[in-house]
Amino acid sequence: MPLFISMLLTAGAAFWYYRTAERLGVKPIPWAVAGAIAYQVPAWVWMIMFSRPYLTGLRSTAAKTEMSSFLIGHSWIVVGAIATVLVYKFFLLKTGAGGKP
Repeated sequence: MPLFISMLLTAGAAFWYYRTAERLGVKPIPWAVAGAIAYQVPAWVWMIMFSRPYLTGLRSTAAKTEMSSFLIGHSWIVVGAIATVLVYKFFLLKTGAGGKP
């Protein structure tokens, strides 16, 4: 299920960036790809560097709770979404009609 949510968010970010780039008068395809990358790269980095190692350590303790495992295990989805919004706000919206920030 988290992978499906991630795929939907990636497609949604690409579409969101595409439509905004069209509205701003810049090339939409590169921005759609940038939207997908803006979600996927931070999400994967967070999952590999922080979430998985933390869960591995959490599984070895007796004080594991289901809620904390769920939240940490799915935190990469939130990190990717936040990174997407930040790239949108600070890069895509700053582009002018010339396509340069």
